Amino acid sequence: MKKRVLLLTGAFLTAIVLLTINACKKSDTTTPDTSTTSATDNNTADTRNTEVVNIGSQAIDNSAITTMKGKEGLGGVLTPQSGTVSVTGDTSGRIFTVIFTAFVGMDGHLRNGKIVYDYTGSYRKAYWYRDSGLVLNITTPGNTYTVDGNTIEINTKTIKNLGRITSGNLTWNDNSNITIVQTGGKGTIQWQCNRTQVLLNTNAINYTADDGTSGTSPYPAVFNGYGGGALNCINWPEAIVSFSGSFNGTASDGTTYTGSVSTSSPLILNFNCTPMYTRFVFNSGILTFTPAGKLTRTINYGNGVCDMIVNVSIGSWNTNITL
Repeated sequence: MKKRVLLLTGAFLTAIVLLTINACKKSDTTTPDTSTTSATDNNTADTRNTEVVNIGSQAIDNSAITTMKGKEGLGGVLTPQSGTVSVTGDTSGRIFTVIFTAFVGMDGHLRNGKIVYDYTGSYRKAYWYRDSGLVLNITTPGNTYTVDGNTIEINTKTIKNLGRITSGNLTWNDNSNITIVQTGGKGTIQWQCNRTQVLLNTNAINYTADDGTSGTSPYPAVFNGYGGGALNCINWPEAIVSFSGSFNGTASDGTTYTGSVSTSSPLILNFNCTPMYTRFVFNSGILTFTPAGKLTRTINYGNGVCDMIVNVSIGSWNTNITL
């Protein structure tokens, strides 16, 4: 079985919903609550932050990234269409470097520059992203890494595999501080997060597919034992993952904002809900997002049904939206 890696189209998907409804709602003052900049910039930063983790976990596990986010027979988001990408390093040195040169993958984004993944601080047996005790520090030396000309500066970023501490499920912590300098004079985004990711079906696969059928896969999400390869891989196409924690930032127009997802209502991403690898949507959980001086937006992704419907509320106003 090939190793897979998780990729979210913006780990908290704030912009998809907020861009749709902000212009429809007035605040409790006479000033229309129409600004979408903070939501857009948060989504941009969150997407790039998550992407960097995904690239690293794939590079460490496979020494290549061209099958990233792929399902059987569908290729991957970073299957090259033009340009080159190289991965250097090994588990003995515990430092991997990914270098993009005029690279365009199947997602259509142009990438250039270098990302370094250093896990020399890990527990001695923690070689892989799925290994308990992994401590992964990520940097962009010289701030050369760009996506579509926008510079992604990683100020600090540490991923820790905390082990099977959440009801026996693998748990990671992501503590990040990044800056995005946008091309064309569009301003600078500052963004931070401290959040938890849990592979809810680490030991068994229980799923409900998009056609309404349900069942249990004969394969666990993580195979037991060390040694790499098929003996110890995460089966991402059948994974069910939760996200919780906090984020905050300063948008390119100077607006500050905060947001959070509680552990009691985490966002759940069920890969079994999506037959194609190009679209992943949370199917349960609640997110709150508050731009400075504005009312809190509450986004409810539902209770586990594999649909594209979310409920959005601002103050006393709310509506259902199909993503």
